Amino acid sequence: MAKILPITIMSFLSCISSLKAEEATYNINGEWNSFYGYAFPDSAYKHQDKRQFFVNTFSLNLGAEKEFNDDYSLGIYADISAGINKRQRNYSNGLWGHEVYGIFDNPAGRIMFGETYNTAAQFHVSAPKAGKFGLNDSDIVNFIANPNWIKNKHQTAYRTLNSTAINTDGTAPKVSYITPEYHNLTLGISYIPNTYSRTGLVNRDARYADKEGYVATAYYTADLNFAELETSVGYGLFNEDDRDFSAGLSLYRAGWTIGGSWRKTNVEGKDFAVTTHSINPKLPDLFDNYREGHAWDIGIGYEFGPFKTAISYFESKAEHTDNKDKIWLWSNEFRYDKHLAIYLAGAKADFKGINKETSDKGYSAITGFSLSF
Repeated sequence: MAKILPITIMSFLSCISSLKAEEATYNINGEWNSFYGYAFPDSAYKHQDKRQFFVNTFSLNLGAEKEFNDDYSLGIYADISAGINKRQRNYSNGLWGHEVYGIFDNPAGRIMFGETYNTAAQFHVSAPKAGKFGLNDSDIVNFIANPNWIKNKHQTAYRTLNSTAINTDGTAPKVSYITPEYHNLTLGISYIPNTYSRTGLVNRDARYADKEGYVATAYYTADLNFAELETSVGYGLFNEDDRDFSAGLSLYRAGWTIGGSWRKTNVEGKDFAVTTHSINPKLPDLFDNYREGHAWDIGIGYEFGPFKTAISYFESKAEHTDNKDKIWLWSNEFRYDKHLAIYLAGAKADFKGINKETSDKGYSAITGFSLSF
């Protein structure tokens, strides 16, 4: 990290060097999240994991923006993150990471380039969440281990989908275009030259890790008089063979939100089939089983004043094996002011692998806070 971080910062500074200081706007903000969780495993799994967890994450966001006139603007950004005691080492460099990217706004839409999520992930609509705890790529697995989702220093294996959003490529470098909103409809496309990113689902040693990907999305909102509608659909093509579909919908009225989403993946072709049995020690059996499966979530949330609460459910299932995930989540946030928020969550998880040793089940109670500046 000591060698890479200065390179990241220097790259960011070189990108903004052409912007005159008196004409550019600079901004910096950050956040510290601290969580304590206690696990109550099912009796059959009580010896497979520890009980207490103390997880801390940090983020620092740098930005330089230049407005040329009312229609044209350019922004260059660097987001740096780090974590302590995270089970899922899913930042771009394991327990720390960075995203460096640019955004060019103009009358024809928005162009994004660099380390960003694809447009389908950016516009994805799913079950409501309260605070830092949600169902997609859920931090709950930092407190209740899911053997189907492994992201550590030496191994990446997703035997089921971990999100209803199209997150296969994570923040791999890409170019995206987003249209201006037209009659409440926004369209987006992304081109990903190399699918692999440590923030995504692909193992770096997979034969198709350097293959390209394409993602398209549509996002629509409407006032239905009785409620406000928000919906999205997405389609992804990865590794020449992988098809990825997602859809989500939510309704909001008087502080209440109900919503849900769905995702389906499948492999069309034989060039890069799912790896059932592997002879490579860096590629465990079924490490890419997520490529044929489905996931869905549903939930309801309510907010009034500084308080938010949400109850939601997530389920993910592999298509041709017994691997399956279920998460029940009750999450709460109390926003004291713009700098301090307090969180409380309870979760139940049932993670099923191919046998007892690759399964886990239990409850977790989590509390914590975030400080931002």
